[in-house]
Amino acid sequence: MNLNFKANTSATPLNVPTGVYMAGYADRENGSKGIHDNIYTKALTVSNGEKTIIVISNDLLGVDEELVDKVVSGIKKEINIPEENIFICATHTHSAPHIINWEFDEKNFSCRLNKKLKEYIIDTMIKNALKSAKDLRQIRLAYGKSKCVGVASNRICKEGPVDDSVNVIFLIAENNLPLGVIVNYSCHPTVLGADNEYISADYPGVVQNLVEEYFKNNCVCMFINGACGNQSTRFTRKAQDFNEVKRMGGLVFKSVLEAYDNKEDKNNYEINGIKRYFKFPKKEIPDRKEAMEYYRRTLYDLNKAKNDSNISPQNMRSIITKYQGASISLKLIDVLENINLELPIQIIKLGDILIVGVPVELFNDYGFDIKRESDFNNVIIAGYTNGMVGYVYTPESYEDGDYEAWSSPFGKSTGDFITQNVMSLIKIL
Repeated sequence: MNLNFKANTSATPLNVPTGVYMAGYADRENGSKGIHDNIYTKALTVSNGEKTIIVISNDLLGVDEELVDKVVSGIKKEINIPEENIFICATHTHSAPHIINWEFDEKNFSCRLNKKLKEYIIDTMIKNALKSAKDLRQIRLAYGKSKCVGVASNRICKEGPVDDSVNVIFLIAENNLPLGVIVNYSCHPTVLGADNEYISADYPGVVQNLVEEYFKNNCVCMFINGACGNQSTRFTRKAQDFNEVKRMGGLVFKSVLEAYDNKEDKNNYEINGIKRYFKFPKKEIPDRKEAMEYYRRTLYDLNKAKNDSNISPQNMRSIITKYQGASISLKLIDVLENINLELPIQIIKLGDILIVGVPVELFNDYGFDIKRESDFNNVIIAGYTNGMVGYVYTPESYEDGDYEAWSSPFGKSTGDFITQNVMSLIKIL
């Protein structure tokens, strides 16, 4: 154990008033009816005596540039820490309040943005992060891996590739119990559907609560979602209710315990961070006639499906999302030229563990590429980091007319672009 390697954690619930609009589903019109389970902002501070990093995970659909800038500035006012060592991400729950600026919806949701609530959440994030940076305790670093089958599925193609890996960082205190746990799994938190009107962290909340209850020790567990742009519970869930949330979260929790049982202590205590901005490839402006024809076709398919009493919920959801993607694509024609896609890629190095943060919904195809091409064995992909700008899809997905591809502002080459630049950053980290 390195005597200078210290850490602390902190978690603060986000008090969300009844009636606020919720983010995640375009077809959810009403405000929330209350809180089913608390959503949190959680922070982990780690220092080796020379450098410090702060990782902040939030039970939100996403974070945006404004939020990240204000949180980073607020922390830097109180602590001497570089921007590249402050890592801010979201779990991507679709049952959190609407607080981010996102201009690619097929509807104008600007009127739903609760600015007062957003400022409160920003302030809470800052205070919670600063709390985690106090009273650091000596810890040792451990890392474990396992698999969770039966939760994530490829939501575009049932037989498509699935990333079932569960990657877990354990910060173990002197009493030999975890002080902090970071769980990384790649799956959309969409067990709950558009008909849910209660604030919830979805299945990641269950995972975090179960881990904290199991280890006690004032343990704080945070969840980092991975390359889950095409990963969800669409073909694995048995229902879309809170009982299913509990079941799904329980399956991931069991895999966390398996990772704990086979964890390995790490003797590398190097800490570092890097954050660079890149001009991401922009999608070519779609042909208006082509986009309108596709929109009409998806609308026809949707109306036909509504009259089909035998259609499965999974197929119905696919048809709905293709229609939504076609709608967004029409809007992109008018705004794409003025969209700024100069965005950050951030990497945190914790010993021989890398956390790669991207501000997008990355298809797992590219998550696999990053892990395969990296010289590091322990790589965590963190989607929804420093932003949530859109899907990074495969060229095949665009040709198939998938929602993810047609709703995105990014070009077909963006996945390879991200992979190449992540590799470049790793070399200089």
